[in-house]
Amino acid sequence: MDIFAEGIVRLRYLVIIAVTAMTIVMLFFLKDLEVNADVMSYLPEEDPSAMLFNRIGDTYGGNEMVIVGLEGKHVFETDMLELVKQVTDSIRSVPGIGYVTSLTNVLDIRGTEYGIETGRLVDEYDIPGEREALDSLKAYTLSKDIYRGNLVSEDATATLVIGKILTNVDRTEVVEKIQQKLKGIPFEGNIYYGGMPVTLLELSRIIISDIRYIAPLAFVLISLVLLAGFRSVHGVLLPMLTVLIAITWTMGVIAMLGYQITMLSNIIPVILLAVGSAYAIHVVNAVMAEKHIDPNKALQRAVKYIVVPVILASVTTIFGFLSFIAGSYLTLIREFGMFSAVGIFFSMLLTVTFVPALLAVMDENDRPVKRPATSHIFDRIPEKLSMLVFNHQRWLLTIWLLLLGVSIWGMTKIERRVEIIDYFQQDNIVRKGEDLLAEKFNGSTPLFLKIDGDVQSHTVLQMMSQAQDYMEQFDYIPYTQSVADLIKQMNDVMGEGKVIPDDDVKIAQLWFLLEGQEIMEQLVSPGFDEGIIQGYVTSNELEVLREIETNFEAFVEKHSTENLSMSVTGIPVMMKRLDDSIINSQTYSLIIALALVVLMTSLLLRSFNKGLLAVIPIGVTLIVLFGIMGITGVPLDIATVLTGSVTIGIGIDYSIHFFSRLGEGQQQQLGLQESLGRAISISGKAIVINMISVSAGFAMLVFSNLVPLQRFGFLIAVTMITAGMATLTILPVILGGRFIQSKGKKKETCNQKGECYS
Repeated sequence: MDIFAEGIVRLRYLVIIAVTAMTIVMLFFLKDLEVNADVMSYLPEEDPSAMLFNRIGDTYGGNEMVIVGLEGKHVFETDMLELVKQVTDSIRSVPGIGYVTSLTNVLDIRGTEYGIETGRLVDEYDIPGEREALDSLKAYTLSKDIYRGNLVSEDATATLVIGKILTNVDRTEVVEKIQQKLKGIPFEGNIYYGGMPVTLLELSRIIISDIRYIAPLAFVLISLVLLAGFRSVHGVLLPMLTVLIAITWTMGVIAMLGYQITMLSNIIPVILLAVGSAYAIHVVNAVMAEKHIDPNKALQRAVKYIVVPVILASVTTIFGFLSFIAGSYLTLIREFGMFSAVGIFFSMLLTVTFVPALLAVMDENDRPVKRPATSHIFDRIPEKLSMLVFNHQRWLLTIWLLLLGVSIWGMTKIERRVEIIDYFQQDNIVRKGEDLLAEKFNGSTPLFLKIDGDVQSHTVLQMMSQAQDYMEQFDYIPYTQSVADLIKQMNDVMGEGKVIPDDDVKIAQLWFLLEGQEIMEQLVSPGFDEGIIQGYVTSNELEVLREIETNFEAFVEKHSTENLSMSVTGIPVMMKRLDDSIINSQTYSLIIALALVVLMTSLLLRSFNKGLLAVIPIGVTLIVLFGIMGITGVPLDIATVLTGSVTIGIGIDYSIHFFSRLGEGQQQQLGLQESLGRAISISGKAIVINMISVSAGFAMLVFSNLVPLQRFGFLIAVTMITAGMATLTILPVILGGRFIQSKGKKKETCNQKGECYS
């Protein structure tokens, strides 16, 4: 370490030039960084449901819908129907749209004196203008289940125009073009947008907005806290510059390797603000502490001391984040773990090379630093904690035990939530659109049941009809559609009842009337060897998702035969996969991370007992974290599932720095009490500064428009404070409590240096 410290000082300009050059290269790649907010696209490629979902999209003209809701005083007015036609034409003209369905182009099957007539519900070239014709159209439309609740609300105040988006196109770009086109259409009512593509576009917009506004706000606030803590330019400039460079390198690597920014990798800069700044804060703090002892050798002495604990802390933290690779089902969580680990490695590398090199350059013209005559809050907090540790162990332990008891109770209240709609605030356009669909229509979440077999045979069509009856028995599936519906409607018009005929010849005659209709391409394959049932689910509640998975898989298994096979997919099925992934990620990543941290810490500290002791603050913090989630109603979702492993990464850093400072004191033959006092005083200051600054920075996420990020920011702020306080109170009490107040001895009062008196 002496050689390393001297080498960094000697080669300081070369180090600075190398870091600057690397940063310029990574800035070049940042221009290629793209955002992908589609959570579902990160299901593994081999996932059966995802594969089937994409195949249905390829075969049937798209599997995701953009829904435009038009709400006015009354749908069945000439000007409103003209508007529906205009919106329909506008959406149809957008590249990437497969099919559009609305009142002005939907297929209608009705009986006439000449037999069956298949045509449009409304002739878009001859929209009714007289009151009598409009009232007749309204009565007829609302009498049909196929229209009521699907294309027009029961109170006739709102109608939908539904566009199917083709696969292999940029869905968010399609939605943007639709919104731009509709902005130019005058309408005094309300326009709503719904469907997964709209949700993804809004997610992308929020992610970009957060990067532009929330991150700089957090950066400024952390800088102000560092300025208050260190009262020097070094104390602000070095940690924040290190973090900025580490973030630039990490994001540059993401772009260079062809990856995209997701809802999770969007959090990586905030993670690096927490972990990366902590490393640099400890270096600056160590240098300042050494300057009070020997200003001329302060930098070398500080680097010699700090390099090992920084490397130990980063290695264990990296292993904690790498646990996501082994423990997650979703690729976006794996990518988050991988690139967070890369970012932490960059932070460590910069901390042990670039920061000392900059300090060496800055110190060339610096005057010796004198110890301030008066301490400030960041000195007084460790002092107060030291007094508590040495004189009030029982009170401390009692408080922590009570907190743990309440937290354990709170852990039983934790909920899981996977509804993407829950990510948005109440005034967001996605929320408003989904509220309209839930209140007046049959929902927008597609569920597909695919049937393989000869769809022109009565056997397969009757099975389709039976499957639809099964689906519609559930309250959360109010409506389904298949080619069997069309056959039954035509058979009913013929006066033979709303059933599938048993005669294949009769079915062929009815089928002939459907040929050439646009809707057929959405329901049956070109070779007539398979068909789909489209259902719409009105709820994404976890219980509903479980029920869909269990019941529909059982139904498919029971009714599949040699000549007829079925399979189920759709957004609800993949949302259930997402929930499974959240639980697996939480369980496996925590187990793997804790095991690796204990192993690495034990090896690096050369003591299994120290390794176990180092994770005590982590264990306490995890219990408090999950307890607060249960008590405050914060659910376990795709973002909050990350907080456990982040807690491990932050908590182990604090423990390692504390143990390193404690070991340094014992090597100087100071004794346990004085070593503990020095560890609390010196490492404690850096921990407190990092704890407060980064908690304040994370608190800025409450201004995000994405609810999971608001929750994530709140939880990490809690984690920082809990981990820091647990390290500075529980560890010293466990390590030294029995020596400080032995039973039967006169009570002593001890200060933060470990000096005691009666």
